Amino acid sequence: MQKIPVKLAMPGMKLAKPVTRDNGMVVLAEGLELSDGIINRLASMNVERIVVQGNPLDLGDGGDSSWGKKSERLDYLFRRYNDDKWMFRVKGFFREYFNLKAAAQKAEAEAIKLAEEKAAAAALEAEEAAERGEGI
Repeated sequence: MQKIPVKLAMPGMKLAKPVTRDNGMVVLAEGLELSDGIINRLASMNVERIVVQGNPLDLGDGGDSSWGKKSERLDYLFRRYNDDKWMFRVKGFFREYFNLKAAAQKAEAEAIKLAEEKAAAAALEAEEAAERGEGI
């Protein structure tokens, strides 16, 4: 079971927990397989995170982002509280939050890179088409 940002959800993933509204009303049931339409609907409903079955995503980015660095620094910051179970939980909440932010940042960077690659390919194709048209 893994909590992920809706931005990183992909068709075929299955919900491990139901998605509920603030008043507790179930919007999507546990076990539902996600589709593009469902993912878009979740985004339009301002759902930030969902819990999916298994661990389909690597939420760490190797510390390449500021969020990843913050997550790594938690052990140092909480070093004096190793025996305090409540501080251990607080550290866990922070680590989960930082890892989710790092994963979202990584996904956004990959989406930008993909869009740039598509734009470059389209420009090259248009240039080639123009050259073929001029050569006739």
